[in-house]
Amino acid sequence: MNPELNKIFNDGMGYTAKITMKAIMTGYKDGFCSVRSMVDGGGGTEVAMGEIVKVYPHIKGINFDLPHVIATAPEYGGVSHVGGDMFKAIPSADAAFMKWIMHDWNDEDCVKILKDCRKAIPKKTGKMIIIDVVLNPEGDGMFDDT
Repeated sequence: MNPELNKIFNDGMGYTAKITMKAIMTGYKDGFCSVRSMVDGGGGTEVAMGEIVKVYPHIKGINFDLPHVIATAPEYGGVSHVGGDMFKAIPSADAAFMKWIMHDWNDEDCVKILKDCRKAIPKKTGKMIIIDVVLNPEGDGMFDDT
């Protein structure tokens, strides 16, 4: 692992997360009200969960990522950092949150991740919140003719 490259990547993700989270917090504001705890799978250095608990301080935030990523994550009030592997187990919470994660994996891996998330949240009241890129079918995109 190249620490300098890792820092550049994490900083870039953090900067874009602040902008994205502002839109998410505005558009999904009522969705966070009933959540008491939330795990951010693949949360990186955790700007997203930090922004959520800043607006919703009643939420206990869990930033979950690989141990080497968590090792460089700064402290955020209301957010605990947990190192692990989302393909093995995800920490329990009322809600699982994944921002810009699923598009990195093939269908089989996505199903595994989602099943692990399902095990981590309450059966009847749990929430799965996914923020990700949705692509149009081939030939249907706005830039296909350029």
